[in-house]
Amino acid sequence: MKELFLRTLTGVALIVMVAGSILLGPVTFSAVLLLVYLLGVKELFELLQKRDLSTRWFRAIPGALLFLIVYGVFQFKQSLLWFILPPALWLISALRGGITLSGTLAFLWLAIPLSSFFALGWMEDGPGFQYRLPLFIIALVWINDTFAYLSGSLLGRHKMTPILSPGKTWEGFAGGILITLLAGWIIWNSTGIATLWAWFGISLLVSTLGLAGDLFESGLKRTVKVKNTGELLPGHGGVLDRFDSLLFVAPAVLILIILIKLVL
Repeated sequence: MKELFLRTLTGVALIVMVAGSILLGPVTFSAVLLLVYLLGVKELFELLQKRDLSTRWFRAIPGALLFLIVYGVFQFKQSLLWFILPPALWLISALRGGITLSGTLAFLWLAIPLSSFFALGWMEDGPGFQYRLPLFIIALVWINDTFAYLSGSLLGRHKMTPILSPGKTWEGFAGGILITLLAGWIIWNSTGIATLWAWFGISLLVSTLGLAGDLFESGLKRTVKVKNTGELLPGHGGVLDRFDSLLFVAPAVLILIILIKLVL
């Protein structure tokens, strides 16, 4: 009971922090995402150190720059050429010090997904930053996680990946998809943003890639033989344990929305 209470309390606090930062605007939102990025890098490096892999903080700098560049390009209409800078810095550091797993994961697995999530604020038609898309996407991710967990706990019989993640069941996956599709329909019906089929596509991406992100992190944890990536969030584990689904979902949703805008 105590574990459930802590998990619920932490979950509510996270919702308030992330949703509040989105509603307050791009500066606050980027600050919170940058904090999530740095805490995620810290947890990632601590995991890799358990396998005696090289971890140096300067390798996190190119990723941190992405948030500033996204803000500058979309909010102040700066040149898209600025997006060349972070991968160029990452490549230079890789050539000078060798390509490392820590630097690669920090950039590809953390920085790009979180900055993609930030960029969603400029994907809706209208002047400047719009809060609705990032707010709805994180809501769908957490709805999927929650109802997949509840469905699996109540109805789960058939294990999906017994070795990699014993708690995952096909029933939980199906329950998560159904409720997320319903939530996508509610968003479309309430707001009129995009088309119903677009939200169905987004909802399916959230469910399938959210699971993929969860399994990827489970594999990483199993490799270094730990249960959680950290202990910062009572009842949840570490920052990566809470945001693992979003890391796979955000870039895919951003790409889908860009393609929809190009076609329609």
